[in-house]
Amino acid sequence: MENLIIGIQNALTLGPLIALIAGVTIGIFMGAIPGLTAAMAIALLAPITFGMQPITAIAFLIGIYKGGTFGGSISAILLNIPGSPEASATSFDGFPLAKKGRAREALQMALFASVAGAIIADILLYVVAAPFSKFALKFGPTELTFVVLFAFTFVAGLTGKSMIRGLIACSFGILCAMVGLDPMSATPRLTFGFIELFDGLSLLSIAIGMLGLAEIIFVLEKKFREKYGLKKVEIAQFGEKRGPNLNLVIFFQYWKTILRSSFIGSCVGALPGIGASMAAFLGYGSAKKYSKQPELFGKGNLDGIAGPEAANSAVVGGSFVPLLTLGIPGNVTTALMVGTFLVHGIEPGPHVFNNQPILIYSIFSILLIANFFNLIIGLLGSGIYSHIIRLPEYIIYSIVGLTCLTGVLAASSTIFDLYIVIIFGVIGYFMKKFDYSFVAFLIGFVLAPEFELSFRSYLLLAQGDPVGLLFSRPIALFFFGLTILAIFKILWDRIIKMN
Repeated sequence: MENLIIGIQNALTLGPLIALIAGVTIGIFMGAIPGLTAAMAIALLAPITFGMQPITAIAFLIGIYKGGTFGGSISAILLNIPGSPEASATSFDGFPLAKKGRAREALQMALFASVAGAIIADILLYVVAAPFSKFALKFGPTELTFVVLFAFTFVAGLTGKSMIRGLIACSFGILCAMVGLDPMSATPRLTFGFIELFDGLSLLSIAIGMLGLAEIIFVLEKKFREKYGLKKVEIAQFGEKRGPNLNLVIFFQYWKTILRSSFIGSCVGALPGIGASMAAFLGYGSAKKYSKQPELFGKGNLDGIAGPEAANSAVVGGSFVPLLTLGIPGNVTTALMVGTFLVHGIEPGPHVFNNQPILIYSIFSILLIANFFNLIIGLLGSGIYSHIIRLPEYIIYSIVGLTCLTGVLAASSTIFDLYIVIIFGVIGYFMKKFDYSFVAFLIGFVLAPEFELSFRSYLLLAQGDPVGLLFSRPIALFFFGLTILAIFKILWDRIIKMN
């Protein structure tokens, strides 16, 4: 208890608090610009922390991490361009709300859900860091195979009116994820001789193309049809106002979604290598699955913002579990932070709890305090951001097009990725036109690499007896059972709807 109190006192000193404010502000700004993620901001700014006190340096980076996680939702909601890959799920309902004149309400739901999810995850970090890290350590290829297989069942619940079209979209996403070097043999596949494809297709480039650029093409078609007197394409117009503030009574109506997604994000964050993108899509999928009005998803449902935002923000706290207790970075962002830890003489791992307990509790406290600065700074800016939708339509879509291209160029520094954005912009236009699910495609693309690597490793470990290995791993068997139950439930629900 004494270590906890001292840790809180250290976190509340002037240096860490100023660092947190600066970090959150920079994180929100960087996160809102497509291509400039929190991970990139940390990579660029980490060197300036080397001369700071350890707690101050860590506070600055945590502030960037927290702010960047929320910041990605700003451009996703206002311009349909995800500022970060995990914000792709937020755009599915955030952008339709902005076009209905409810931009400020959508931004505030993203902010409140993000902060609530992060607070829940950080409290869980206080309580279950060490026990859960031991549990997460038991997740090998067998367990991860069936966890991701269970996650695939969410696709069937997100396929819209046609399950066949949804499964086709998901399969296309999986096919696109296969581009690049084989994870086992490192041989090129589906690269067609392009060296630039050896690293695979970028999720950010695909998301920006299929969401942002596809929307521009769709609007251009509408204008073309109107000009030449052809059949009009129905498309929602931007609202004339930025909309009302989010009523707190309304916000608390979504507490089940936020709590559920927070647990999902915390668990995903504690499993090394999974990432916030998967958490966001799982949060979105669970929100739709348990919603009383699933048919409203994709048309402007606050549930569709609360789910992914709570989940991807909860990943931040969860990702510190393997980092601090096992010395294993939970994702790219925490991997970048390891260098700063080592520079300041902090070696993450099991011994840090015994050797530097005050430091651990200081970090836990900083994570929790950062949420309140994220709330204040985000709330002050939500009204300013929402003014964007009051601009004329031609200016908005000009900004969208320019941001699509410059954001990807800033992230990759290669012209080749601009071609990828344009190609997937056209693909996204046709998917929108013929009612193929963006969500199913992106979930397939996000989950496929992890599933392939885990599944192939599982088969190697099985040595010809995959069933025997499955029944010898209780956690994997549990998720396999959940997958079977989920498939039966989905098919049963479809049969009832048909009748």
